[in-house]
Amino acid sequence: MNARFQEFFDFTRRNPVIVASVAVLLVFGTASYFLWHRQHELTTSHEEVRRSGEDILQSLTGQTRITAEMATVTAALDFIDRNLINEADLAENLGYFYSIEAAARTRFTQLNQLSSQPQPDGSKFKPVPFSLRANGSYRQIMRLLHELETGPRLLRIRTYTLSQGEGGAEDTVTMELTVDVLARP
Repeated sequence: MNARFQEFFDFTRRNPVIVASVAVLLVFGTASYFLWHRQHELTTSHEEVRRSGEDILQSLTGQTRITAEMATVTAALDFIDRNLINEADLAENLGYFYSIEAAARTRFTQLNQLSSQPQPDGSKFKPVPFSLRANGSYRQIMRLLHELETGPRLLRIRTYTLSQGEGGAEDTVTMELTVDVLARP
């Protein structure tokens, strides 16, 4: 090994330009590799920052739309909150149905607030069941259903039956309903 080293040393003495050129090539090649690697990292980082900036710019230009959507959602939540019933306020709850009775021009022969079940897990609202029976013409009964479905209170019709009116009158229809009205827990 000593002999090979001696040969290399002699070669470098005889050809210093070649050895210096090879050394410079090795140094510059290594430096070029590290610079290329660093440039690749910077390009990747720059691309991520550019995408982030575009996302922020798009968010800023869409701020009016987002604000409008937030106002719409807030208004809908306020509407829901205003139209929830209080289970303990029986007079107001029944009064709501009597106002619908007057608007539909029907007559309730039975209207009861039933005892409610425990609030379902994970539910933000409590369903309060009501049972009602109404008499009127077919048009009046359909108007009653329409008033219930489009009224401000949030309710779900669980069951209903339609039958010929009491006393055998052909032009009278009797409808029995069970509905759940949403209440505050």
